[in-house]
Amino acid sequence: MRLPVLTLLAVFLFCPPAQGHEEHPEAPDLTLAAPSSVGVIERLGAFIPESVVLRDENGRDVRLRDMLTVPSLLVPVYYSCPNDCNLLLMNLSKILPQVGLTPGREFQVLTVSFDERDTPELASRRRRDFGLALGGGFPIEHWRFLTGDAQAIASLTASIGFSFKREGDAFQHSVIMTALSPSGKITRYLYGSNPLPFDLAMAATEAAGERTGLSVSRAVAFCYSYDPAARRYVFDLMKITGVSVLFAILLFALFLAFGGRKGRPGSESKR
Repeated sequence: MRLPVLTLLAVFLFCPPAQGHEEHPEAPDLTLAAPSSVGVIERLGAFIPESVVLRDENGRDVRLRDMLTVPSLLVPVYYSCPNDCNLLLMNLSKILPQVGLTPGREFQVLTVSFDERDTPELASRRRRDFGLALGGGFPIEHWRFLTGDAQAIASLTASIGFSFKREGDAFQHSVIMTALSPSGKITRYLYGSNPLPFDLAMAATEAAGERTGLSVSRAVAFCYSYDPAARRYVFDLMKITGVSVLFAILLFALFLAFGGRKGRPGSESKR
């Protein structure tokens, strides 16, 4: 078996194609494949710290764990983001009415800015904007827009394994959502700016049962590396080629170990 064939086989088995908007190509944002500090290390089964205190849209202090009265989708963004964050929130405003679960009883959405400079006033404006985009199909009181100081943001983002990097007024960051159970347990990660209603329903249902869900994005993330200059993830051909070589060596070793036995004297029963 030739190396190009093995490479194609490795790509097919381990690397589903990345999904994303044409202007903002996306791939699973895990530091497993990223050389920089930008990405996500999944912490399934871990818990959000009790000590995280944020600010609501009116500037009041709220303890995050106290807000987790129902399964919750935690959405880390920053409110001045013109690209991926805005695209994710806009898509959420379209699909939340289609989830098929009861807002406020079976799930809620908690959007949290990881930019400590974002204010409750800005959060309130963003909530109002996306509330209009919902068109009455989802009660806006069950979609919260929160802010926090640097310490609270650092504690929260570290607990979910979410890392980002400031570049002037903008950020390099992943595009994810995290499902949290009412006890504060991290049960699932959702990647990309265009989730499906079924994905949200499944994540909320798992969180309600305190069940953790596997993310196929771990396998996909192995195949991509973060390019800080282009601010996107690119396919890592060198890594896949290396896996293909190891796969070929393994196949050859198995052939020598098992295939060669057929030709040894005495391997056939005497007649």
